[in-house]
Amino acid sequence: MDNETLKTYLADNSQVVSIFMDKATEFLQKKNMERLPARRYNDAEINRQADKMLDEVIDNIHGKIAPHTREQTPTAWAQFLSENEVLDDLELSMSELTFEQED
Repeated sequence: MDNETLKTYLADNSQVVSIFMDKATEFLQKKNMERLPARRYNDAEINRQADKMLDEVIDNIHGKIAPHTREQTPTAWAQFLSENEVLDDLELSMSELTFEQED
């Protein structure tokens, strides 16, 4: 399963993507308000940045799961995710996720 398929699977079968995107967007909007008014990003740029952050998270999740699945088919991945309750764990992790600003 590639990253895009995993992202779609997570979006369709759990709240992982929506929880992450809500938190990332909120964080980026707060961070954006600290910028000078003339240098603030528009909503489209904030959404692009949140998507990029999500892609990094999906890549990380993929990298952690790939060694544990023998076959790289979507069916094998779905079975692994289900049997090991990975979606529940990911949802819990995303709900506990907090972003901190770098100084």
